[in-house]
Amino acid sequence: MSAAYAAAGAAVAAVWVFGGDMPAWEHALRVLVVVLCVSVAGRFVGRRLARTGRATLDRGLFFALVAGKVLLVAVALLVDWLVGLRFAEPTMITAVFLFVVVAVGGPALHGRLSHGAQARQEQDETA
Repeated sequence: MSAAYAAAGAAVAAVWVFGGDMPAWEHALRVLVVVLCVSVAGRFVGRRLARTGRATLDRGLFFALVAGKVLLVAVALLVDWLVGLRFAEPTMITAVFLFVVVAVGGPALHGRLSHGAQARQEQDETA
């Protein structure tokens, strides 16, 4: 678990907890907007880094990560609903779920997607 993903997981969990007093669909939409805004901001920072030669951009990786984030919010909404069937306050349990998924699963997913992107980039360079 990397510190960056732990921080991202904590941020997403905090957004989920602090919006727990609104309808679940509205709350999920708000979390999705926050996550997508962070993704777009990261894309702009990535472009700036690429211009200075510090990082390369991979459009496929970016869109795969954004799709993963959209799926994560959809799953969180489903988890919140399922936990709500058994518990009166499902928000905290869903927030813990989000933290664990982002903090533990984020580096693995990023690594998996990055290796696929590196392989594509190496194929493009040799062609």
